Amino acid sequence: MTTALSSPPVSDIARLVRQGVAWWLSELAQLLPRRLIGLFGGAADPVVLLTIGPGGAVLWPTDGRRQAVAASGRRHKGVTIGLDRSLVFEATLDLPRAAEQALPQILQHQIERLVPLGAGKIRFDYRAAPGGDEKLLQVQVFVAKETTIGEALAATRAAGLSPRRIVLADWQGPGKPPALWRADNGADVSRALRRRLEIAALLLAAAAYGLYVHRLDQIRDQLEARIAGAQPAARAVGALGRSLAAVDADAAFFARRGQQEPPLEIIDALTRLVPTNSWLTGLTLDGRRVEISGYSPRASDLVALVERSALFQSPRFSSPITLAPDGKHEHFDLAFETKPAETKPAETKPAPQR
Repeated sequence: MTTALSSPPVSDIARLVRQGVAWWLSELAQLLPRRLIGLFGGAADPVVLLTIGPGGAVLWPTDGRRQAVAASGRRHKGVTIGLDRSLVFEATLDLPRAAEQALPQILQHQIERLVPLGAGKIRFDYRAAPGGDEKLLQVQVFVAKETTIGEALAATRAAGLSPRRIVLADWQGPGKPPALWRADNGADVSRALRRRLEIAALLLAAAAYGLYVHRLDQIRDQLEARIAGAQPAARAVGALGRSLAAVDADAAFFARRGQQEPPLEIIDALTRLVPTNSWLTGLTLDGRRVEISGYSPRASDLVALVERSALFQSPRFSSPITLAPDGKHEHFDLAFETKPAETKPAETKPAPQR
């Protein structure tokens, strides 16, 4: 007897392929940060939801079909646990609109009055109703016992799953479902992200400093090139300045010489000024300053002679008058100046004879 082997239907093969692709995509999604998934428009929640209620726990895959946790045969990271409404206490509170600024603290106090449990034995979340009265704020509160949270976490971890948060199952309201428990991974992720941002900021600062130093090097090279190009012109200007200074010095020298009396004229005037009974032993000419030394019977008479002179002025003895060894003459050192050209009287020439 021959048994014919039948091939599986094409629809079953397609369903298996879709399940494999969905599983592969879900695994890739678990590797991406939740913030990055939100930027790309994807859901920040994990693919698998574990719902816990009075009847046990089931998985909610992406295709909507339920399967038992033990029968899933897969390990999921970052599972969101959904608590059945029968395990969550719900209440609606009417609070003053001013309480919105410190709503968590006020709700903590109000919940302790509604539930006969301490603050350390409950977990709660809330949703404020939009709109409402201008003076009253309507707040919906969701409370779960700490023991219920612990049992849900223990059951999830016993199934080989890693819980990330516990929310209210079958949430139909706007926004995300109320979160009754959150793992510390968010703080770790925030801390790690903060460290990465700090490292990135340091790298950017180092890069900016490097660019700044590079720009300074470029500016320095440009300035050095401009200085090197301007050095020949600077040397030429310096040489021209030195030449002009030399010309000015020569012009000043000739101008001073033009304002000074010629030495021969000064000697001729002194020869006529000094009396015949006196003689000179020294003569010094320094510009307009003239100093003579010698012997005279009355040295003080020379002062009057210099003052009456048309060429000299301001006579003064540069040292005390002393008596000569012969006892008849006085030794003197007399200094005076030549008069400027503009103060000297014009020389009168004799009229020509007819």
